Amino acid sequence: MDKTQVRLLVLTTCFQCRALKDLLTEYGVPFESTDVDLMLKDDRDELFESMKDYNEKKAFPVAYIGDEVIVGFQKSLIMDTLGLA
Repeated sequence: MDKTQVRLLVLTTCFQCRALKDLLTEYGVPFESTDVDLMLKDDRDELFESMKDYNEKKAFPVAYIGDEVIVGFQKSLIMDTLGLA
């Protein structure tokens, strides 16, 4: 795996979000994570506006892997994108 930057948007109550973080940790993939439900409302609204083109339904988790955006816990796609499959 290369040193692709991984950023996550997650919810503290989301089981799929926890599963994604656990998967990345298991494979030693460093990542940054933002708990969207803990953000201030104005910041959260701005975030939702910025991602409406690829996540209109506001689904979580959202994984930014390099230039790729993956919405939902799509394990196979995430593993492939990270070169772990």
